[in-house]
Amino acid sequence: MIAAPKIFENHLAEKNESPDFFIQQFYVECLSTFSYYIESKGEVAVIDPLRDIHQYIELSKSRNAQVKWIFETHFHADFVSGHRELANLTGATIVYGPTAVASYPIKEAKDGELIPLGNVQIRVDHTPGHTMESSCFVLVHNGKDHSVYTGDTLFLGEVGRPDLAVKVGELTVEMLASYLYDSLRNKVMTLSDDVIVYPGHGAGSSCGKSIGAGKCCTIGMQKKNNYALQDITKEEFINQVLKGMPKPPQYFFHDAKLNKNGANDFSAILNEVQKALTFEEFMNHVKQGALILDTRPNIQEGVIKGAINVTFMSGLVNFVGSIIKPETRLVIIGKDGEAKDSIIRLLRIGYDNIFGYLEGGFEAYKNNGGELATQVQLVGLEEFCNINDNPDDHVFVDVRGVVELRETGFVKGAIWIALPEIEGNIDKIPKDKKLHVYCKSGWRAKIAMSILVRNGFERIMITQDGGFEDMWGKKLIEKDNM
Repeated sequence: MIAAPKIFENHLAEKNESPDFFIQQFYVECLSTFSYYIESKGEVAVIDPLRDIHQYIELSKSRNAQVKWIFETHFHADFVSGHRELANLTGATIVYGPTAVASYPIKEAKDGELIPLGNVQIRVDHTPGHTMESSCFVLVHNGKDHSVYTGDTLFLGEVGRPDLAVKVGELTVEMLASYLYDSLRNKVMTLSDDVIVYPGHGAGSSCGKSIGAGKCCTIGMQKKNNYALQDITKEEFINQVLKGMPKPPQYFFHDAKLNKNGANDFSAILNEVQKALTFEEFMNHVKQGALILDTRPNIQEGVIKGAINVTFMSGLVNFVGSIIKPETRLVIIGKDGEAKDSIIRLLRIGYDNIFGYLEGGFEAYKNNGGELATQVQLVGLEEFCNINDNPDDHVFVDVRGVVELRETGFVKGAIWIALPEIEGNIDKIPKDKKLHVYCKSGWRAKIAMSILVRNGFERIMITQDGGFEDMWGKKLIEKDNM
């Protein structure tokens, strides 16, 4: 029996029920990810399960049902799937679409194949484009399509990014986008307008360029409102999909590989890494090369020297996945409950090299003489913008993305380096100036500050009172445009 860990933001979303079937949508906010439980006549299919699988097992037991099928829309890049552990615990069969090759037993379904589930069927519609094995799964009831589980092929208002499965010399991003164009028109758009669309991700996910808010929709509404489903040529589609596409987080390729080869079971690794450490144990790991991940939202009490500050509430997995390599050895500091949950979130994206968290959090670190970065200043917005004492001694550093700069402008004379690129561009930032680091809200600026401190920068100023738009709105700075 797998124990259910305490998870703060995992919750049930949409539910759809009829005499012949029951659908439960699960949503995990930190990944902006949906997974699905479909039950009919005591038989269950789980679509795109997360690594922590307790919720699917608990729901099936509470309803006296048995998990029979585990459907994967593709080899996920943004999270580690729990498909293997779920299959081992329940005896269920893992199903992928055509062309999928894994290092563990799977059923490679044929395009159009109908898989029985109680009084309904699941049809496999092969929709290559996001990846070559990508497939949508259609719930068929009494011969009629009821709902489609689109994975990363179709989102609300957006489509999946086609740049993750590129193979040098074999498969270009333009070729994948071309496949996606055809899949949408030959499969997805042929579904009836009243078919319910259940996507793999919601707003905030990095799996699409600009995913809309919402949990579900209909094919008819997507045909009307989704730019990618309009009457456009393939060339226009490719240009629109690829325009402004940000780089994927570095951990995506790590997770895709894990999902093809199989990751360690969540239940086996959780107790090993989710443990409280004394200050001595904590610092011994640091001395041996472990990185301190500081998840505190408020760092007014002090900045931990050598730590990376990625706030628990500010998209922890996306930022960690963008700036910290998956193989990095980690120790966590934060409030005890939040530190434990941070570990669960990190395991979801395959960051398994965790030694535990500091019992007592920052207070224990400080009371035991933990080293602090004393020259970092956390100030109000007006002080942050004031460089009148000696303008030549101050440099603004903008760590936002290029799209944000194009839309809003930036502080005149600022150095621009997007947050994920800072580590590789340290030499572009002067060490002999006072650095004013900013972003849109302050979250990314804190992360950037901690990276700079790790790289020997000392005179750094950040503000927790806002970001560029607040500075410009109050006319505290001059701005330039791209």
